[in-house]
Amino acid sequence: PRRGALTVMNATRVRHLENALGLFDQMRRGETPYLPLDLFLRRYFQAHRFLDGTDRAWVAEKTYELHRWRGLLDHVTTPPHSWVNRMRTFFLSDRWRSQTQNPNLPHHVRCSFPKDLFSRFEASLGTKAALDVCGVLNEPAMTCLRVNTLKMSRDKVFSFLTARAVPVEKTLTSKVGLVLASKQKLLELPEYKLGYFEIQDESSQLIASQVDAKPGELVMDYCAGSGGKALCIAPPMLNQGHVWMHDPRDMKLFEAKRRMRKAGIRNYTLLPPAHPLLPKLRTKMDWVLVDAPCSQTGALRRNPDMKWAYTDERLWQWVSLQREIFEAGLKYLKDGGKIVYATCSTLDEENSQQVRFFCEKFGLYLSRPPLHALPQSRGMDGFFCATMERR
Repeated sequence: PRRGALTVMNATRVRHLENALGLFDQMRRGETPYLPLDLFLRRYFQAHRFLDGTDRAWVAEKTYELHRWRGLLDHVTTPPHSWVNRMRTFFLSDRWRSQTQNPNLPHHVRCSFPKDLFSRFEASLGTKAALDVCGVLNEPAMTCLRVNTLKMSRDKVFSFLTARAVPVEKTLTSKVGLVLASKQKLLELPEYKLGYFEIQDESSQLIASQVDAKPGELVMDYCAGSGGKALCIAPPMLNQGHVWMHDPRDMKLFEAKRRMRKAGIRNYTLLPPAHPLLPKLRTKMDWVLVDAPCSQTGALRRNPDMKWAYTDERLWQWVSLQREIFEAGLKYLKDGGKIVYATCSTLDEENSQQVRFFCEKFGLYLSRPPLHALPQSRGMDGFFCATMERR
């Protein structure tokens, strides 16, 4: 799109923006239909190392923004709907943005959300709250840090980041979190490389804090991924007791191993699916965490492309998968132990309705009221978390 208004812009940046948008669509239609946008961009920049930091930041920012506003851009752009045409509308002027306030447009078009997903929000929250939530999910994501208390206190990390002119605030709810507007300066700091803190949203920190494991207890993180929650659970255990980390994806566990080592955590074991210890660990755990795969509707700021992949049919697939995974994870819980079910979804179908189903089917009850939050402006992602035990 090197015509009209786009010709006065940096041609390299525009070319890479168009290229990245087209390539991402191609990959989503091919072998990787659920590839997250953030992971795609990381790979794209690894393949184009000659792009400097400011170019990468610009391409990433515009890629996110174009995905956020794709629905509204399509409404105000003459067909065909292509990234070239959306880019032209997006860059030509800011007039399209005024359409977010146009009362004559359907609600879902104004806030640039698919109709089915907006209807789900509207059914559970009401129209005004649904519009507010969509507005928050259309903001850029903030960067949140979790301090590794095995190595340093939050106050000390806060002080040295402030001394290095990194604009930072303490999180309101998490006791080990810090929030900052940009991570530009962050990754270069030696303290980051030494494992004093990591990037992790406050919502993830709060989910992990529900697993109140004491030194000497046994924990099964059943959907461990790359270890984000385990990195919060382990420090208060003071390297006593054990955290077992299971995930079907070997590459995620490989990343978890690197992060645990960097954080100075030793009391853990990685459990890929066919691990011989898995059957022997059944009914042994004081705590089981099932941070279930979900629609990610509370975290769409980080991957706005996911809203365009949403369908009601896909939602019921998530619901079915969550039930399957929860039942498998429950087998590891000992009598008197507690199981924590969590999602980064804002939809009742994946949250309160699932907990009701689990309690009825498996004879469980809630240990405490569930913890849940809608996504917050300039704050944490939306999430849900419930702690249960056997009757």
